Amino acid sequence: MSSQSNRLPTAKIVDMTRLRENTGRKKIYVCPEARDGATLLSIRQNLSHQATIGLRDIDHIRSCCSSELVDQFMANVRSLLDSEFGRLRVHRLREVFTIGHHCPESLISGLLRVQYYTRQVTLPLPAHTDSQSGECCPAVVWGIGSSVSEAEIQRLRRCRPSHS
Repeated sequence: MSSQSNRLPTAKIVDMTRLRENTGRKKIYVCPEARDGATLLSIRQNLSHQATIGLRDIDHIRSCCSSELVDQFMANVRSLLDSEFGRLRVHRLREVFTIGHHCPESLISGLLRVQYYTRQVTLPLPAHTDSQSGECCPAVVWGIGSSVSEAEIQRLRRCRPSHS
């Protein structure tokens, strides 16, 4: 029998108490290669379908409700979008969120779910408004396209009131 089979694995104990005091041992790393031509890898480069989602008639809602309530509602929409699509795919541009996805069917079904859940939320209106219910249900409108500008055009087209 060998004597090594009776040995237990051990680790070397390192004294960490004086590690911060020893400033002369810090090593500065210098990158020898030039990085001027490097490109940043992004998940957004591979997402071929874009969507925009925002509130219908946001200016009217901001005039009726307090700015804090609208901002809280927009934060709730952001959290719904984050849970549906992931934080890396959702970005905010002023009053509109943009979402990138690789599959248009999954993107549309996710937007419909977010639209459904936001319809469940009502904002309380101040007492001086002419609404009988005292509540406002903001409508979320979305558009989809191959670029953000195309999706925004689709969203704005859906925001227009119908002339019937």
